[in-house]
Amino acid sequence: MSNEIRAVLIPIEEDRKLLLPNAMVAEVLGMRTIEELDTNEPWVLGTVSWRGWDIPLIDFAQLTNSEAKTQVDSSNNLAVLKSINRPEDMPYFAVLSRGIPKLQLVSRGDMQLHEEKQINHNAIASLVSIHDEMADIPNMNFLESNLIALTQPAA
Repeated sequence: MSNEIRAVLIPIEEDRKLLLPNAMVAEVLGMRTIEELDTNEPWVLGTVSWRGWDIPLIDFAQLTNSEAKTQVDSSNNLAVLKSINRPEDMPYFAVLSRGIPKLQLVSRGDMQLHEEKQINHNAIASLVSIHDEMADIPNMNFLESNLIALTQPAA
């Protein structure tokens, strides 16, 4: 059995990427029309249509870095992610990608945890580097529960 996992690096800013297991990424798409969503959170960009679903679109850079510039244009891509904690409430959501996500085989020896670096937001679980590329591993519990709370009417 191999110690390698298939992962995806999603560019969220010029020098930042998200690292996710490939199994969480349902599809990578070109930019779509974004429909407004009634929320005051700048990191929730709206919803996009995907395979008959209207799914929330987020800007992870905006969520975790208040100085990030939210510039969305046709050169951006979307990474559609599968929800892992409460798929019955929100089966999928999309993350804005400022470039083309890249498939990466990652072994335990390839990844270095950066414990000395300060994590500045609850949406980030860990900071790592893989082959000299820095990446954020998102805290999916925090991200999904906050996104569900913002995008779904209270019961």
